[in-house]
Amino acid sequence: MLLRVTLAAALLTVSSVSSARPADPPGGCLCPSGTEQLLDQIDHVFVGDLIEVKGEGDEVGVAVIRVRENFKGELNGVVEVRDAASTKCSWSVFEMASPGRYVIFANLDEGELVTPAFCPQTQPLSGWKDKLGPFRAYARAHRPPTTTGGRAAAAKPSKGAPAQKAGS
Repeated sequence: MLLRVTLAAALLTVSSVSSARPADPPGGCLCPSGTEQLLDQIDHVFVGDLIEVKGEGDEVGVAVIRVRENFKGELNGVVEVRDAASTKCSWSVFEMASPGRYVIFANLDEGELVTPAFCPQTQPLSGWKDKLGPFRAYARAHRPPTTTGGRAAAAKPSKGAPAQKAGS
């Protein structure tokens, strides 16, 4: 009888510990769900134009991307983003990619931008068009102020502009 009680207590303990974390989805990958989770786990989220993919054969996987719109992070101009190693939860993003506009998710790893080692990853913009509102709202809320001191500075007229007349 004591053995049955001990076994039942052990089973209850194991089941309560395992239910304390989210259940793994089929395939065993825990993918972020929702904008907030993605923004918490990703260093840089932006829209960019894929210019080229560098490398050949096994070396393919570094994309050259022109940043068009930042949602998180302060990237601009042309950047390079490396594919994370392929696992059961990640895949090569750029190996088969063609030029076009993409939503890019990248983390900073030892000074290098790398696609995350979990899903979702970089995808064509067409798949995200109706889902960018929360990312844009995050970007607006976290954008540094554009003026200092609470007043906008007056624009300086160019040299070719006619001088303003006094009293008019």
